[in-house]
Amino acid sequence: MLLVTGATGFLGSRIANILAKDGHKLRCTGHPDHPADNIPGDYLPCDLLDEKTTQKSLEGVTAVFHVAAMVTFQPSLYDRQMQVNVEGTRILLQASQKAGVKRFVYTSTVNTLGIPPEGELGDENTPFNWQPWHLGYMDSKHAAEKLVLQSGLDAVCALPVTMFGPGDVFFNAGSYIKESAKGRAILAPPGGTTVAHVDDVAYGHWLAYQKGKPGERYILGGDPLSYIQILTMIAEELGRRPPIATAPGFILRWAGRQSDRLRNYLHIPIQLSEGLMVAGNSHLYYSHKKAARDLGYTARPARQAIRDAVNWYRQKGML
Repeated sequence: MLLVTGATGFLGSRIANILAKDGHKLRCTGHPDHPADNIPGDYLPCDLLDEKTTQKSLEGVTAVFHVAAMVTFQPSLYDRQMQVNVEGTRILLQASQKAGVKRFVYTSTVNTLGIPPEGELGDENTPFNWQPWHLGYMDSKHAAEKLVLQSGLDAVCALPVTMFGPGDVFFNAGSYIKESAKGRAILAPPGGTTVAHVDDVAYGHWLAYQKGKPGERYILGGDPLSYIQILTMIAEELGRRPPIATAPGFILRWAGRQSDRLRNYLHIPIQLSEGLMVAGNSHLYYSHKKAARDLGYTARPARQAIRDAVNWYRQKGML
């Protein structure tokens, strides 16, 4: 039996369905507050910090796909995010060792790598350099990934990029589509990111389970695109006006610094931060050459990922 944590989420649900179609017997867990419609296999609501339920979820399990995580960039949730993503992973790893799990696939992120040098594609050896910016998502996933690789389990790490596609109920990258549909995507940040279809990334997890070498990390990537390219593609699929320009990076950094000061001195819960603006100004482009070579991973065009996401939101009446 295989365990998929976070099966009620965007990526987790796609991974669970791929494994089910491949004939695997599944147990799936998800946050107790999340809807669990169409989740294959046995479903068990489980908070990541609930040691008793976590241990129960591993009964009869031979392999784990640990997809669950707290995904947010709100500075006020930094401590909570570190607790959920790091301590939750520690609890699952310890329980997996007790249960005799034979294979552990961890959903990491390219944000456990650093910002690549300008004009270059990052890879699995790009050193983590997000420390100065106190971003909870980067820091917690980096720390959790270390725990996985040092656990002694037969573990492999999958590092997804920015994903678009069907099933993004919680508007992760889908927030770009939501804002564009409302006509709010007027200016684009000056940086860029790497875009992949969620189903390619999900299938990449299956490939990592089948072919990944213990202790290795594999970027599951796609097309490197600037934010203005991404927002323009989204606008074209929506039939709306594309962004008019790229926002000046120095102004975004200044706004982020002022937000940090107001939050720190006046205790105002402002979501904007200089670290987030550094991310928006950076070209977070990464190569999936290693995954292609070792796993047989392939990625369809970003345009298809965005189109499938837009069509899915329309079908669900969410735009």
